Amino acid sequence: MAQTKIRDMEQIQKLVGNISEENLKYVDCYVADEVGVFIPSVGYCEYAITPEHTHPAYSFVLFFNEAQQIVAPKIKVEPNHYFATAMGPLVSHTEEMGDRFTRYIAVFISKRMFEEVYKDYLPTMPVNYTWDQFLVPHEIMFDLKRFMSEYESSSMGSAHVLSALSITITHQIIRSLLDIQQKIDVITEKFEIEKTIEYMYQHYDEKLTIGTLAQNVNMSESHYTRTFKKEIGEPPMDFLIKVRINKAKKLLRSGTMNMTEIASCCGFSNASHFSSTFAKHTGLAPTAYQRSF
Repeated sequence: MAQTKIRDMEQIQKLVGNISEENLKYVDCYVADEVGVFIPSVGYCEYAITPEHTHPAYSFVLFFNEAQQIVAPKIKVEPNHYFATAMGPLVSHTEEMGDRFTRYIAVFISKRMFEEVYKDYLPTMPVNYTWDQFLVPHEIMFDLKRFMSEYESSSMGSAHVLSALSITITHQIIRSLLDIQQKIDVITEKFEIEKTIEYMYQHYDEKLTIGTLAQNVNMSESHYTRTFKKEIGEPPMDFLIKVRINKAKKLLRSGTMNMTEIASCCGFSNASHFSSTFAKHTGLAPTAYQRSF
């Protein structure tokens, strides 16, 4: 089956290396001139698990929880922070495969931009990072999501907005690496909702309930539902269905699984339930959607 063409593949290769569209079939990609954001969506990045691969750019991986299987944390993960790792350009490394793929955000910053911005902080060159561990404040997620949204919108002026966000994200990562404290007013409940959204993205294949999600952030079910709808604009279970449908779309486009397997992988009770829910939300049966690609 033909793969969906990935936008800006040439720019992705300048940041990531000798990667193919096939390697990225399970990865969501967002890229500007000098920064790229990549999220394994329904499976491993096939380039990441290639033994002893390298990247031309600096790469930083932000993990959503300490239970991820790639790197054992050697530092204490503080509240309202992501555990992160840094990798320098051309440093060979391998991502080990676990029982299930780890969902994370990988931020790639061109060597030129990272080292140019780094000069604002220190006159020396950055070290050649190799799985160096550090913490990143949760606030970075606002700018990362703005970056992803701007890339997807392709609106007039997007290139300039993406360029500005690239600089902001680079500063945030360098400040985190250098442990420069920032005094930021954090709206706690907003981050708690973001936490449950990331939980949905990591566990969308499991049976999730309002109780499970509310317990994850120590809220009552009623308070969690009200807060989620206020912040996101829709009830949590409606949002979860959209997450599952989007994951199913990616698997349908990849052509690597049959309908029963996709239904199971995306948290639907059976193929019939998957088919009816998919048609209700997209206006197409899964097979019709798959044929369109």
